[in-house]
Amino acid sequence: MLKLLGYAALLSLVLPSATAAQAPQLISASRLAYFSPQRAFSQSADGKVAQTKLSALEAERTKEVDARTQQLQSQQASLQQSAALLSDAARRLREQEIERFQIDLDRFIQDAQAEFAGVQRDLESAFLARLRPALDRVAKEKSLLLVFNEDAGLIAWGDPSLDVTTDVVARLDQP
Repeated sequence: MLKLLGYAALLSLVLPSATAAQAPQLISASRLAYFSPQRAFSQSADGKVAQTKLSALEAERTKEVDARTQQLQSQQASLQQSAALLSDAARRLREQEIERFQIDLDRFIQDAQAEFAGVQRDLESAFLARLRPALDRVAKEKSLLLVFNEDAGLIAWGDPSLDVTTDVVARLDQP
């Protein structure tokens, strides 16, 4: 116990002078920042163009899926209305046609989802290829030692003055 008190007393004598001596060094070494790639994507001109392309593709595919779904529902309703009038063979044939149409619709939906994911991945990759050099330039201009990714979830709180996202967006939007 006495040893601990002796260490505490020694530390209290050494630390204040060491802290005072290191204060200017800590201030100059605090060249840290953070940025949000997601916000950079949504705020940059390239990101807005990409979002517009994705929205247009999604709307187009949704319209096509809705039209095909409506066609399927029409075929199903037609079968229900005429089922009593059809022979067993004709009814089975119509049921098989509807099943094939349903399978085709399911495949179309899967293909549309895969297409959307591929286009999204390509647009994000193209954006990331431009993001890295823009971030590098901002870090060099501001003499930053370390830039954290805010979207990674490692930052619980950060002083807004350390956020360089708007600077990165400005660099991205420069020709």
